[in-house]
Amino acid sequence: MSLCRVKVLIRVLKDAQRRFEGFSSLNPWIIDLLSHYAVMHNPQHSALSIQAAFRRSLSLLASGFFLPRSMGIMDPCETNKSRVHTALTLEQQDQVCYTAQTLLRILTHKGHSKILGFEGDSSIVSTMSVWDGVVVTPSEKAYEIPTEPKEGAEEESKEKATDDKMEQQ
Repeated sequence: MSLCRVKVLIRVLKDAQRRFEGFSSLNPWIIDLLSHYAVMHNPQHSALSIQAAFRRSLSLLASGFFLPRSMGIMDPCETNKSRVHTALTLEQQDQVCYTAQTLLRILTHKGHSKILGFEGDSSIVSTMSVWDGVVVTPSEKAYEIPTEPKEGAEEESKEKATDDKMEQQ
C-alpha cells in the first residue's frame, strides 16, 4: 500500500517539475527519494496519505531541505554518503526552495486545483494572486551569484585593512 502512495507522489511531483520552472532542476532520482522520504519518514512511522505526503514534500522543500548545509537526503547508492541535492547548483537549490514556498502558501489557501493543473497555468508561482481574500506574493530568490572583484579592488581592500590596523594601534 505504501509503495502505491510513493508511486503516485512521484507522478504528481514529476508533473509539478514539468509545469513549474523552479522545479525543473529536480532530476528523477531526487524526486524518487523525496517521494519516499515524504511518505515514509514521519513521526508516526507509517505511510502518509497522498494529500499529506504532497504537503509534506512541499514543506520539506520550502523549509530549505535542499539548501547548502541542510540535512537533505543521503544518496543510498553512493558509498561516500553524499547528499542528493549537492548535484544542484546553489542557484537551483534556492529556486527549488522559493518555488516550494510559494506553492505551499497557495496550497494552504485552497489552491490545490491550480497547483495540480486542473485549472489555470503555471504562472501562479511568478505572479501575485488572491486566495480566499488572502494575497499570495511569490517568494523571491535569496541567492545571488557572487560577482568577481575588480583587480584593483582586492589591493585596495588589503591596503585599507592595513591602514585600519595601524589606526587601532
